[in-house]
Amino acid sequence: MKLFITSDSNTESGVGEATRGLAQALGDYFADRRYNDSDLEIAICLMCRDPRWNFKQRIRFVKKENCLYMDIMLDLDVMKYAERSHRKEIIGSKIVSEVPEIIAKKKFKDFDLPRFTKDLREWFEDNGWIAKDFPEFIGT
Repeated sequence: MKLFITSDSNTESGVGEATRGLAQALGDYFADRRYNDSDLEIAICLMCRDPRWNFKQRIRFVKKENCLYMDIMLDLDVMKYAERSHRKEIIGSKIVSEVPEIIAKKKFKDFDLPRFTKDLREWFEDNGWIAKDFPEFIGT
């Protein structure tokens, strides 16, 4: 499965610094994993912009590319005052909780959401982004 992460954030948010190396590491981890026959791709954009600009979360599936694009919204005021380790925890918890939720709403045929969610959670736990006692996603 191809999983891609990028960000669109104000410099002072620290998102770029906190996520340095994340896209490569997560992409490598998921590269040889398959969760359905159609090889769904997922592209995540971590959005952390000034709220005055009224950015809204975008979620769309492009059938031609077989790719689900999604924004994960981060609070600029929280991120810019957080320590680096706390930023990583915020980002990890948002990804682990929101990405499976978004996939579940799209109801992709034969997508193994429980296994994907388990793998995603394990990666973030094993790499110190979230605590082992982080609440589990219970999807439909």
